[in-house]
This record gives sequence, C-alpha cells and structure tokens, in this order.
Amino acid sequence: MASPARRVRVFLPCSGLGREARGFETFTRECAAALAGRDDVEVTVFGGGAALLATERHVGALSRRGAAAGLLGALLRRVPYVVEQESFALSFLPSLVGGDPDLVYFADLNLGNALWHWRRASGQRYRMLFYNGGATTRPFTRCDLVQQVSPEHLAAALARGESPERQVLLPHGIDVPGTFVRPTDDARRAVRRALGVPADGPLVLSVGALDVSVKRMDYVVREVAALGAPRPHLLLLGADTAETPALRQLAAEALGAGQVTMRSVDRATALAAYGAADVFVLASVREGFGLAYLEALMSGVPCVVHETPTTAYLFGPHGRRADLTRPGVLAGALAELLAGRAGADDRAAEARHAWVRDRFSWTRLAPRYVELFRACAEGRPPILEST
Repeated sequence: MASPARRVRVFLPCSGLGREARGFETFTRECAAALAGRDDVEVTVFGGGAALLATERHVGALSRRGAAAGLLGALLRRVPYVVEQESFALSFLPSLVGGDPDLVYFADLNLGNALWHWRRASGQRYRMLFYNGGATTRPFTRCDLVQQVSPEHLAAALARGESPERQVLLPHGIDVPGTFVRPTDDARRAVRRALGVPADGPLVLSVGALDVSVKRMDYVVREVAALGAPRPHLLLLGADTAETPALRQLAAEALGAGQVTMRSVDRATALAAYGAADVFVLASVREGFGLAYLEALMSGVPCVVHETPTTAYLFGPHGRRADLTRPGVLAGALAELLAGRAGADDRAAEARHAWVRDRFSWTRLAPRYVELFRACAEGRPPILEST
C-alpha cells in the first residue's frame, strides 16, 4: 500500500499506445505529461506499439489489426482487440512484478480482467483504478474504484446497482493554451491547403472514426448535401474503419468528389483543422466523453452536436445541441451558422476557449488526479471538487 511519505507509483498500461489514435491513447500520453516531475505521484506509461516516446515503455503484444491476432481470435472465438489486450497482459507481467506499483490505472476491460486475476494468484498488493472513458455498461467487478468521466455515465452506473462508494466523477483532462489566439486568415488558408481543401469558402469539419454506426458520418454527409448549392466543403478527419469504403461511396454520390475530403491525420494536424473550419459537427448519439468536443470548443469554432446529458455537461451554454437523429435538423443549424460566418464573434470564440480552460484543462484537473490516485492506492474515498 502507498505511504503518504513517498510518491504514489502509478502504472498506466495502454495496449494501443504507439499504433492507435483513439481518445484513450491521447489521454494516456497527456495524463502522464501533466503529472510528470511531481514529488507526490510517479506515472509510468506502457504501450503496445512501436511509436513510443522515450519516457514510455514498450510491452510486446499482438496488434488488433494484424493477421496473427485475427487468426488467433478466430481460433479462440475472440475479437482481435481482446487478443491484443490479453497478449499485452501476458507481456506486461514482468514489469508489474519488478516494478511493484501502488496502483494500476487502466481503461481496457480485458486487460484489467487479466491483471485482476494475476493479483489474486500472485498476492501482489497493487490496487486497480478503472477509467470508464468508453462508458461501458458491463459490471465493474475487476477493479477497486471506477472513474466516471461524465455525470450521465455515473448516474447510469448507480441506476443499474453499482456501489456508490466505488464510483467517482472526474472528467477527462485536456491540454489547453492559457489564452485564445484566433488564427489569421493567412494561417487558416495555409492549413486548408495542407489538408487539400479549398483555401477560401465555408468549411464544415467533423472529427472521429470514419464510420456510420458510431460517429454517424453518413448523417453529416446527407445533411450537408441537403443544403443545396452552393454547399460548404465537408472535411471528415479520422481513422478508417470497415465502414469507410461505403461512406466514401455515399459522399461521392451525395456531394461529388470536389466537395468532400476524407483523411486520416495526426492529432496536431486535426487540432489545426479546427481553427481553419467555420463549423464543427459531431453527430454521434452517444460518447463516453468526446475529446473532439473539447478540442473544437477550445479552438473557438461554433459547434453542432447531439443533445445528451454528456454534451450538456461539456458544452454548458456554448455550442448548439439538437436532436441529430432527425433529418433536416443539422442542415438547418449549418445554414444558420454559416450565414453568419463572415462576422464571427471573437468574444464568443474566446468564451468557448475559456469554458474548456477553466473546467477541463490539466492545469485545473491535475491536482484532482493526484488525489484520485493517492486515495485509490490508500484504499480511501478521494476528496474531489466538483467540475
């Protein structure tokens, strides 16, 4: 168990780090950076991919996208992602035994399940903190404490009978510049040219997996098409999925090749794209948290999102929340916002940025994460301010 006289040793394993670009990979890296150099907590990151930072440790694991994980998954009747987690867990054990952490902080359920069973079998005394960034509804039986990142998902857990003593609300942290600086027109044009979209004219941006079942990019395509000519250019940024080919075909048919761009880019490029867009939209009807929401808000761009308790929590008085399951709703919102783009209000953009900075920045949240880690390691309830 942890002693108050020394730093709490936290191991943060992430099987996709170094080869995937989900929100949790971003969160893993930013959380460690935000808490680096402190004298009260020491966070060590472990990733399964090759593209790791010098401070991160590699753990050999099969990739969910590789042929070996696919073949083994077929034989064992497991999806490749589960195979990745289980192979990661096996390779992680020497680090776990040799490092003797106070706390294992994890988001992958199957990885956590393996480490829970190892703790029982080995007698190691580390405690386990589950980060519920994916808003799972599975029972929380393989951890000591659950971090819920939205009041919506905390309420859902309590409603289905989860123990209140084992739940804590603490949102996702994000790196936010201290002050808002709107990009110049020249800078916006340069970013657009680099992305392969028109340097001038209205631009609608959506960021997320290029799919139809979760991020609902097909709805965005149809709503932009419903605007009629002249339409804004549509930029969809995210990782390809099995649904991407059908989405590309739909976009080409509904909008034409010259009015839509679909690309996978790194996070730095995506962050620059927010500042070059006139409107951001995310049509998913359910998110565990939604890092893209905060990235768009802190960039100052007007946003249109689906109405949920989580988007109400994240956006507050900023952004437009509506029922994006209904045809025509997004098209109407886009038409209104784009009509006023020439007179974009700097004060409104600054207010969006300040909302994120004051509630969700690592500067604001880092001390709460330290308290969460120490409390969980010591087996006591954390004492946290509300957000």
